[in-house]
Amino acid sequence: MILYRYIIRELIFPFLVSLGIISFLFVMQTAVTLLDKIISKGIEPSIVLEVFLVQLGWIIVLAVPMAVLMGSLWTFGRMSGDNEITSIKASGQSVLTLLFPVLSAATVITVLVFYFNDLILPDANHHTANLLSDISRKRPAALIEPKVLIRDFSGYTIYTEDVNSRTGILRKVRIFTDAANQDPTLTVADSGTIRLTPDQEYLELTLYNGESHSYSREKKDEYFVGRFQKQIVCIKNVDSNFKRTNSSYRGDREKSTKLMMEDVKQLKQANAEVIKDYHILLDSFIGPIRHLDSLASNYKDSIVNSDTLSFESWAAKVSLSRTAPVMKANDHEGRIERVIRRMHSNNLMINQFMVEIHKKYAIPAACIIFVLIGAPLGIMAKRGGFTVGASYSVLFFVINWAFLIGGESFADKMLIHPAVAMWSGNVLVGIVGIILTILMLKETQIRFDAIPNWFKRVFSRNKKPKKHHILDFLSKTLRIVLWTPRWVSRLLIGRLPTYFLGSFLGISLGLIIALIVIFIFVDYFGNLKKYENLPFNQLALFFLYTIPYIIQITLPIVLLLSSMFSIGKMAKNSEIIAMKASGINIRQISRPVLLLGLLLSGAVFFGGEIILPRANEIRRDILENKKVNRNPKTGIVKEFRRNFFYIGNSNTMYTFQEFSTVPQNARNVCKEVFTNNRIIKRIQAEKMIFDSTGWRFVNGKIRDFSDSLPTIITFDTLRDSVLTAAPAEMVARIKDKAEMSYWELNKFMENAKKRGEKVEKYQGELEFKIALPFMNFIVILLGIAITARTGKKGGAVLFGIGLAMVITYWLLSRFAIVFAQNGHMPTLLGAWIGNIIFFLIGLILYRKAAR
Repeated sequence: MILYRYIIRELIFPFLVSLGIISFLFVMQTAVTLLDKIISKGIEPSIVLEVFLVQLGWIIVLAVPMAVLMGSLWTFGRMSGDNEITSIKASGQSVLTLLFPVLSAATVITVLVFYFNDLILPDANHHTANLLSDISRKRPAALIEPKVLIRDFSGYTIYTEDVNSRTGILRKVRIFTDAANQDPTLTVADSGTIRLTPDQEYLELTLYNGESHSYSREKKDEYFVGRFQKQIVCIKNVDSNFKRTNSSYRGDREKSTKLMMEDVKQLKQANAEVIKDYHILLDSFIGPIRHLDSLASNYKDSIVNSDTLSFESWAAKVSLSRTAPVMKANDHEGRIERVIRRMHSNNLMINQFMVEIHKKYAIPAACIIFVLIGAPLGIMAKRGGFTVGASYSVLFFVINWAFLIGGESFADKMLIHPAVAMWSGNVLVGIVGIILTILMLKETQIRFDAIPNWFKRVFSRNKKPKKHHILDFLSKTLRIVLWTPRWVSRLLIGRLPTYFLGSFLGISLGLIIALIVIFIFVDYFGNLKKYENLPFNQLALFFLYTIPYIIQITLPIVLLLSSMFSIGKMAKNSEIIAMKASGINIRQISRPVLLLGLLLSGAVFFGGEIILPRANEIRRDILENKKVNRNPKTGIVKEFRRNFFYIGNSNTMYTFQEFSTVPQNARNVCKEVFTNNRIIKRIQAEKMIFDSTGWRFVNGKIRDFSDSLPTIITFDTLRDSVLTAAPAEMVARIKDKAEMSYWELNKFMENAKKRGEKVEKYQGELEFKIALPFMNFIVILLGIAITARTGKKGGAVLFGIGLAMVITYWLLSRFAIVFAQNGHMPTLLGAWIGNIIFFLIGLILYRKAAR
């Protein structure tokens, strides 16, 4: 029993660490997907947090089996590497008995995961579905913001220079009205107030000291100007409140096994009724067919083969008698087809429900099967540590995941049986696990070190080279190439820092490769429908360009784990104690790694702003099979707009009824020049054309209101001195912030301000583009500082604290920028608050560890 408790105790830490890392990776992927959709909705922080908390349900269910695999492999790998397995066998204990406590723990986890999957997860999925549906219905808050064109109100566009959020007073107000069945009107006012009606159905704008300009749609020469001291405008409000609903409808993933079995029973009963009706229809269909046969037999005696007229007479008699039976037969055929379609639809639903039912059992059962993989591999490999766990687990996790998700897709289409679809992966991995267990009992050692041994031979300087062999020449050349950086590093920073740096880089490389493989396979098999129409070469290219994105989002966790495992390995081998005894502290050996962290931060920033945007754009184009419509001569993207507004400067605004980039012109253009609460000039033209000399109006009128008596001037062509931007620049819209570099996004924001668009959410993203790369340096600082402080709490506890701290760091940074983009905090603070807090924590801990 003491041995069993020891094994269970040793298993807990690797299991929790693996569960935390895998769950964190899923959370990162979910956060990147959902946050962009939530930002534009202006959701309260509490609701954003609620969305992610309810998402943890399915993440935990998928992460637990993988954590069991990695935990068991890690535990037995460490015990094997420390010769504890050899000691246990020497005491007379069978290796098979070591599996009993782990299998017992896995069985308990399996039962708990099943009940969680069957009773709790469906309600969590149902709550998630309702919550996301409610969020999708919420429109952006219709609040009047200064220097932003508000177009949330149907038929109205509002612009104001200044807004007092406390008093509701507006300054320099402009309201463009273009409602149906009304003449276009532009109202300007010196000031105004805004309030919602008690029922919140209407927005009431009270304007003071202004004027209204309107012109007739029918008669272009009619133009009206009216001044006022006070005017009230009522505008229909938009839905700006988040409203919760409680839909009773549940999908298949929102139901328990009991509910789905009831649905399957009802569908089978419906199928039985359908089959009964089908037989009745077949019986009724036989009658008209027999009637047609009898008609043919009644008239066959009157046929004379050689007499064409007699045949035509016979055919005419049959034709008169066949109409009703044929129509009835056609009607029965249509009814039979509807019956068949209904049965097919019911069978599809039955298959989908059965897939979910089998999945509720198959996923938890994988916990037991993965023990049969992890334990034998760990014992036979005789190499402990997380690197082995991460490497060996990937293959079997990918196989199981591929069979699970791919099988679900095939079963939903009724290509294979649901039980085969959901259990085939477990059966295959289980067979491999049984074979590995048998090999383990026979004390067969599997050589996992063929490739590492080859690298050791390459790096080894003591091995005598083989003469007259081309492989020896290649090996020697590779040895020189790979040893040169290490030799230079030893000359510059010393042997011990080079040793720590090499360990850090080796672990980082292994982890990043493992995570790239996991991300690609999980993404592919989890989104088969999205990729099913892509040819293989396009699919390969898509995932090739996905690698920069994966590296960017996983690099902080990779650097954290690498720094913690590198220090942890030195602590385990008593190298830190020996180092301190010789007068060398942590600060001396960690400086090169920290410097590397700074360099990586800079590289991630420039790589993320040069390589990643282009890679994301290519990925989107491949996925959408998009062909950008460009002019072959100019390379300008074609775009067409209706009712397009553009701010020339603080006193000038343009309105284009139709605007085109190719050809570069606009139709039905208005240019208004403002001074406080007045329009002093208005230019209306049929066209506005852009060429190498700039913009010019064509066939229009200039109305000058600067004097007491308005004047009208007609022109054929008129150069514009205010508008200098090219059409493509004016309509340039952000494709996606992931496809924009820092400099492109900054330029876009400048153009967006001229169009009167909100830029706060882009401002937050702009700040975050600088803040995010520095996370890589800070996590290295935290990893070294936490792991180096071995003491009473022990290395395992400190490792867990460090991992939890960095997960909190990432989540805080991500949520803070969302809240900032929704206006709950300044964007600069939202982008940097995580870096500031955890840099200070890391600095304090590092100073203590370096003493």
